[in-house]
Amino acid sequence: MQTISYESLQAEHAWMIVSDQLQQRNNVLAKSISHMERKPGDLPMAGRLIMLRYHLKMSLRQLTQEARQQPPVSSNRLSNQWMHIHQLFFLLRQIDTELNRATTENDSLRSWMASLQGRVYRSGLLHLN
Repeated sequence: MQTISYESLQAEHAWMIVSDQLQQRNNVLAKSISHMERKPGDLPMAGRLIMLRYHLKMSLRQLTQEARQQPPVSSNRLSNQWMHIHQLFFLLRQIDTELNRATTENDSLRSWMASLQGRVYRSGLLHLN
């Protein structure tokens, strides 16, 4: 039986937040790709966003697979969980950096993203720092 501690609850909460943030980025990327594909001039940016979304999905797959392959040693369980959370947070920052770069380079994407800012797109930094 596993005991529940304050530290394990903190780690679980942080994992839930970063997972939610990554899911939001995936949704924003999917919607922005659809938006960019409507205009022929924005197809190169749509392609770039598709690659970013692919990177997100493949990185998540790899990190999850690595986390599952680690033996469940109870003494290292919490530190392994935090390591996984920090890896996910690093991925979130990478996605945010690339999405912000794309937004600054494309007027259509920037105006579309500005319409989402208050509703969908929140920074993980607000919750995890």
